[in-house]
Amino acid sequence: MAFPDSFVEEVRRTADIVRYISDHVSLRKTGASWKGLCPFHQEKTPSFNVRSEPPLFHCFGCGEGGDVFKFAMLHERVAFPEAVEMIARRFGVTVPENRFDGGPDRKAREEMLALLEAAAQHFSHNFWTAPGTRAREYLLGRGFKKETLERIRAGASPDSWDDLLGALRKKFAPPLLLQAGLILERQDKSGHYDRFRNRAIFPILNEGGKVVAFGARALDGSEPKYLNSPETPVYQKGRTLYGLSWAKDAVRREGRIVLVEGYLDVARAIEAGVAEVAATCGTALTTNHARLLRRFTENVVMNFDQDEAGQKASTRSAEALLEESLQVRVVELPAGEDPDSYLKTAGADAYRQRLTAAPVYMEWLVRRAAGEHEVGTPQGKAAYFNTLLPALLRIESAVERAAWLPLIVASGGLDERAAEQELRRAIAAKRSSVHVPASPAHEAPAQARTGLLPAEKWLLALMLEGRAGVEDALDMLHDVDLQGLRSEEVLRAAKGLAAGGRAVTPEALADTVGEESRRMLREIAVDGPPTTGVTPGDCARELKCRPLKARMAEIQRDLGRASGPDLEALLEEKLQLKRQMAGL
Repeated sequence: MAFPDSFVEEVRRTADIVRYISDHVSLRKTGASWKGLCPFHQEKTPSFNVRSEPPLFHCFGCGEGGDVFKFAMLHERVAFPEAVEMIARRFGVTVPENRFDGGPDRKAREEMLALLEAAAQHFSHNFWTAPGTRAREYLLGRGFKKETLERIRAGASPDSWDDLLGALRKKFAPPLLLQAGLILERQDKSGHYDRFRNRAIFPILNEGGKVVAFGARALDGSEPKYLNSPETPVYQKGRTLYGLSWAKDAVRREGRIVLVEGYLDVARAIEAGVAEVAATCGTALTTNHARLLRRFTENVVMNFDQDEAGQKASTRSAEALLEESLQVRVVELPAGEDPDSYLKTAGADAYRQRLTAAPVYMEWLVRRAAGEHEVGTPQGKAAYFNTLLPALLRIESAVERAAWLPLIVASGGLDERAAEQELRRAIAAKRSSVHVPASPAHEAPAQARTGLLPAEKWLLALMLEGRAGVEDALDMLHDVDLQGLRSEEVLRAAKGLAAGGRAVTPEALADTVGEESRRMLREIAVDGPPTTGVTPGDCARELKCRPLKARMAEIQRDLGRASGPDLEALLEEKLQLKRQMAGL
């Protein structure tokens, strides 16, 4: 149940974010900010910043940030209402006895979570009693300890069409069980039956520890071998990692996460004391998975199965992780082994040595490509190098690309000069494929969104501080002036707020932009406004000059090749651009 908005705002105004976070983190005053070691990832140099105005925190290391409520949610691992209540009590704000219902969506989610928890408890009761004999014997027979199976909340569904349905239908209506993916409708529409039958059950928890779905392994050889819950309002498999709720603390402590394929791989790792392990839920690793992982660590060690399917999954998953700038390594186990079997036979120490020795992704990919192609033949050499080109082109740093080339040349027996020539040709082709033609003066050239221009950063900082003249500066900027800016989404949102007569505040902006933009705003707010006397109008004028200066540079390049009427036209356009800039 939620609190009234008026109460939440009262707590927000009353709470001192610096005092609250100081209860948990040792902070030191640095300029207008307070700094300390981040409590959400391992670091030796402080990158965790807190400001009183605007009241927020941000870590430049792991990217976590937000207001005082977000800190409490992350640090205490509680939901928003519990965080509000904790902070209210900390600062002496009376907590209302009656909360109001958060609306139909929240109520429906809470009801579904209650249902899934009840189902997990039913499956667990089955597992440790007569209906779960077959599942229990299967998992105990694989050498798992009772404590491990209790930790992962192992369950069982007997060979029955209505075991779960019969147990829960008195408290939960069949339509809700159907929506939660626990039952299916009979073909003749005469009723329903259990989705999971004669299977060992593995509850899937979200990062907050709530049961949101189930994975189930067949015990009678039926197909599919593993059957998972469908997606529901509380479960999206592309955003959920099995075991992450148990692994979070270990991930922060070890500074890495180990990704495996199966539920039993996670269970075996937990039993062996290798706690920083999670698995995908029967799906390929997605960009959303990668972004979720970034909240906890930048270092990912992949340990998928050693068969062809597992190796291909490693390649696809690594690409998603690298796109989010994560550091990726790939564990190599003996042929025929998976994490479950290797940990069982070789033990935790040997497995940890494998984790430590895991090659970085590019090195692993080079070895794999060399093994897959006949590098003793001209055609094999070409195929080998072409396999590696996409990964090389994905590396932004020319220095890093050049550093990998000797290994690639040596592993494939390539001619070094020929490899360099092919790489240069591929880089040129990539650049030409994304080349933006020269724009007319009224269009802004596209710009890589890798960083903020000084004028962007200063304008946003002044805007977050509430400096006078911000609305006028926003009014100066038109759509063409914003194109290609990293802050385009934020500035468009700010213009929309100002045009609607609403105050351009950090809270209002945060409600209208995406997570990447919110993170950028936190970073700027923590840094504070410029101290050089620059005004919002100065920033807007500089941003308006940007496309004009870009066109001036193009004209200057073209003047050396132009003659006759073309030369006169370019000089006239250059003069007009100078007048435009002088008039801003």
